[in-house]
Amino acid sequence: YWSRGRRYRNVELVQIDINGLNNIYALDCFEKEFRKAVDENWKENPPFLRYQTKLLRDLAILDDQKEKAIKLPEFEKLTNEIGLFSIRHPHSNLNLRVIYTVTEGVVILITAFLEKSRNDYTKAIRVSRDRYEWIISED
Repeated sequence: YWSRGRRYRNVELVQIDINGLNNIYALDCFEKEFRKAVDENWKENPPFLRYQTKLLRDLAILDDQKEKAIKLPEFEKLTNEIGLFSIRHPHSNLNLRVIYTVTEGVVILITAFLEKSRNDYTKAIRVSRDRYEWIISED
């Protein structure tokens, strides 16, 4: 069902196959956005750096819990947004946010950004909404 090669504005959907994750995908721009947000390279093999280690723990929970993960404090359903969720760690040194969706039993990471101001969040939601529409659209 989800496969490499599906494209949106020169963005491709790729599977994250790290640490036994099974149903986690990301737009291929995600790694670049993650790197820009936290100034850490995305690595395919351990040892992972600080923020990727945190994110991989969160992704393991999402891989298992899917939509039910929002019961935990690190996850939230975005207010007034259909199908969009966020991973958050507001008490960390950097307030890294990851916006994702869950569809057909698959978690798809849409964007990563630092929330320094409300404007950062608003912009990321706008970008995520466009990307989400592409994800759920028919080919």
